[in-house]
Amino acid sequence: MKHMDVLTSEKATPEKIPSGKRQATRKALLDAARDLVFAKGHDRISIQEITNRARVATGTYYNYFDSKQDVFMAVAKDLQDQLATDLETTRESIKDPAMMVAVTLKYYFYQCLDNQDWREFTRYTGLSHLSLEQPVEARIEDIQRGVKGGRFKVDDVHFTESLIRGMVRHVNSAIDKGHVGRNAIDYAIRSILQMLGLPEIVSRALTQTSLPPIAAQKRAGSTVIPANVVSTTVVTSLSEYQSDSQRADLSGR
Repeated sequence: MKHMDVLTSEKATPEKIPSGKRQATRKALLDAARDLVFAKGHDRISIQEITNRARVATGTYYNYFDSKQDVFMAVAKDLQDQLATDLETTRESIKDPAMMVAVTLKYYFYQCLDNQDWREFTRYTGLSHLSLEQPVEARIEDIQRGVKGGRFKVDDVHFTESLIRGMVRHVNSAIDKGHVGRNAIDYAIRSILQMLGLPEIVSRALTQTSLPPIAAQKRAGSTVIPANVVSTTVVTSLSEYQSDSQRADLSGR
């Protein structure tokens, strides 16, 4: 299985860094591949169809990507970058490191729950193993900022990040299977904040803070995830989190 960290699939030699016309051509190829996948599915499209839609020569494609799967990986990376950009303005306005972590976790978990473009594209292209989450390096920086400011109590930043990464990917996997919804997500965020050394009452207060409005790009015709994915049970413990998952699993059979 491919590693699930930040995607790096396309050619990245110095002479191939897109700029000017190259950047415009690359974007045209990404847009064409994304639109064709949504329209036809990845098995039904060819590289020639992608280049025809992008209005470039077929040979030009190979200046950017080695295969059809490479462009799909690049589209997924582009979607991730767009989400990170949408969130950044909100993050810049937050001074409290703990609030920044809570908002970032909630944003990405809700994207996993509600972002139909991401769910459809990764499923159609066989990339459903990818985890929609904050990049590892950025998460480490957030933890270090909290430790430096005295907000977090962490002995080993990198080890703690790896534990959080595992929790995030577990929750993402449960979301993708339709096992958990927003209430279970809130429990997961509280647990992560407590792992960073925050008292339970503080972590609960931060988790209950509403996610601020974030301007986001959306493809025309996109729909939200079906309501049956969302749990109505308030989850306050690990046993209830597990029961929430089991109930959803049984209801889906």
